Amino acid sequence: MTSTFTPNKNIEKPAFNDYVDGWDVPVNDDFTVIDTALGGKTTFNVTGLTATPITLSIAEYQPPIIILTNTISANLTYVVPASVGGEWVISNQTSGAFTVTFSSGGAGTSVVCTQGQNTAIFSDGTNIARSDSNTATPGGSNTQVQFNSSGAFAGSANLTFDGTSLTSGGSFIDTKGNVRLIPANAQGGAYVLVEADVGKYINITTGGVTVPASIFSDGNAISIYNNSASDQTITQGGSVTMYLSGTATTGNRTLAQRGVATVLCVAANTFVIAGSGLS
Repeated sequence: MTSTFTPNKNIEKPAFNDYVDGWDVPVNDDFTVIDTALGGKTTFNVTGLTATPITLSIAEYQPPIIILTNTISANLTYVVPASVGGEWVISNQTSGAFTVTFSSGGAGTSVVCTQGQNTAIFSDGTNIARSDSNTATPGGSNTQVQFNSSGAFAGSANLTFDGTSLTSGGSFIDTKGNVRLIPANAQGGAYVLVEADVGKYINITTGGVTVPASIFSDGNAISIYNNSASDQTITQGGSVTMYLSGTATTGNRTLAQRGVATVLCVAANTFVIAGSGLS
């Protein structure tokens, strides 16, 4: 009699009186197929492939892991033969601006396997679909931006996006604080500016402020408020050029009582200073 084979993984089923005194042959072969079906892998090098669709052979679809590598030069479709069912993880490790699709010879649905990702798929003999088609349920209401709330999606009416505008009903905060406010750095003695002062204002009561070299870069700006009844000096540090706005005059500047000035870095160690009560 003649052996038959299972439809999905091609495991041999010996007929009655087959393999007399040779039972080890089909048993060992079947265990090899089972082992491959549980943990084997097929690797496809896609370099130069353009002919599509590509129908998988028994040996190619038996393993549960299919890996695609190297540079893809055309959209490729791999076909699991009709009536063959199973589950696979497709590891699309290709590069190049083309797609990899897995379909069934049963002419049903197919799945595009995203480049750089692992995609779990299954076949029912006619269709190829994702093994887990569940999607996370959004939190909140329509247009609300999603965020992680103790491991679950959540939304808030205080932050929405309608496809055009991002709207906040609260505060935008960065490492310096609320972006709508100018953070203060209060000083009660002679003070040398530091990089962390960028975007802040120095509330100085005495001792003056020095603008040092080799700290700031183009576009950095710091404001200074003389919170006293006396003049205070804003000192041009060594190797620094500090222009009085609208002039070619450089050097130290005097900030009158309750005066406000802004120091803007315009190049390495080069600044422009402007303000009210500044001379």
